[in-house]
Amino acid sequence: MKRLLLAIIAVGFALSASAKIELPHILGSHMVLQQNAMVNLWGKATPNSKVNITVSWAPLRRVQTTADKDGNWSAKVDTPAATFEPQTVKISDGETLTLTDILIGDVWITSGQSNMEMPVKGFDRQPVENALDYILAGGKEANRIRMFTVKRDRSFEEKSDCEGEWSRASSESVANMSATSYFFALNLVNAIDIPIGIVTANWGGTRIESWMPQAALEDILTPEQIAKKKEASSVKPTELYCAMIAPIRDFTAKGFIWYQGCSNLGNNDHYDTMMARMVQQWRKDWGDEKDEMPFYYVMIAPHIYDNSMDIAYPLFVENQVKALEKIPNSGMAATTDIGDEFCIHPAKKFEVGQRLAALALSKTYGQLGFDPDAPQMVAYSIKEGKAVITMSHCAGGLTPKHEEIIGFEIAGADKVFHKAQATLSATSEVTVWSDEVPQPVAVRYSFRNFAPGNLKNIFGIPAVPFRTDDWNDVK
Repeated sequence: MKRLLLAIIAVGFALSASAKIELPHILGSHMVLQQNAMVNLWGKATPNSKVNITVSWAPLRRVQTTADKDGNWSAKVDTPAATFEPQTVKISDGETLTLTDILIGDVWITSGQSNMEMPVKGFDRQPVENALDYILAGGKEANRIRMFTVKRDRSFEEKSDCEGEWSRASSESVANMSATSYFFALNLVNAIDIPIGIVTANWGGTRIESWMPQAALEDILTPEQIAKKKEASSVKPTELYCAMIAPIRDFTAKGFIWYQGCSNLGNNDHYDTMMARMVQQWRKDWGDEKDEMPFYYVMIAPHIYDNSMDIAYPLFVENQVKALEKIPNSGMAATTDIGDEFCIHPAKKFEVGQRLAALALSKTYGQLGFDPDAPQMVAYSIKEGKAVITMSHCAGGLTPKHEEIIGFEIAGADKVFHKAQATLSATSEVTVWSDEVPQPVAVRYSFRNFAPGNLKNIFGIPAVPFRTDDWNDVK
């Protein structure tokens, strides 16, 4: 009886000492793992126990690691080329946890404020164009597109986990997915035919400072400037990085997509520098020491903001354009043509996702036959009372050729801008003039909060707002 009692006690002690494998929310069934990579897996197990990992794509191979005294463990597992065949991962410390329906493909991290957060079903009284078509067809993408949405959270201390779960595309899940992210993924998967996983972390109305760690901010701003921004923001600097980026930074990924900026408009000092520093930090967080992971972002769209005739918007866009020179392996999707004067969330989210995908397909996946970059002014001159503007990224010419070109203004030495006429004078040149300005000295294009233009390249990519002057106080 005594032996039996001791045996029972011993078994009970063994059971109490064991711990079930626990994983962060980002690691779960239905996820997409980055192809052709050494992907990170991590979690909790019985303290000091051996943790064994087996995967269905290499069933004879076993990865083993040891949990530390607190039960923390991590390991790397190599993945094969992309496949739509569902895979399984088993993790055991004596008790086995099985993850199922895993796809191998490319993983993209998407982040930003409300225009990235906006779901396919839209916001209250703010629709996404053709949303019903994509929602009804969502089920066809179940084995092609998966998305993990990081639940809103904030903290001044870095967190190791976040709430959220992987969703397979379906009518219900697509309705609630980030529209920009989903359309980006849809265009990718249609072009390269591999599974696409999206991990998206968004919070409407937030500034870029909230998505940066303290050390990155301190590289750019003084302690006094940081303190002032904390006082002025509802979501404070560093809070979202600590709570929503830090928990996912070990999840192996291909690249980043960013759609943010409206909340920094009018407070955009150092924005290009902050964005470059944020990207540098994120890349380092994801193990990219060479600063090479692709980073594609969206130009904020024309909108009334405080006043449609003001120039706060184009001044901010100038900072977004400057960031291209500071961030290696980057690209910007222009939105000059899809803004809404009275709604800050443009309905044409498919175009945004498509233009982001075009950047990735060209610059990351090496597809040819199109130019994904927006036309920009590279030179100008004044000849016989007219301005001649030379544009980039228009090898096949500019459009429209047979319609009125809108969006241009021209000014003389008095700095008074007048609506201008424009014509396509050569493949990459636009001639601009106004009878009211016989001696022009400056030209602007779409250089107001809401002054949509129609200048595009032959692939329908719109020219970004630009100016030839430096008159920041002239509207």
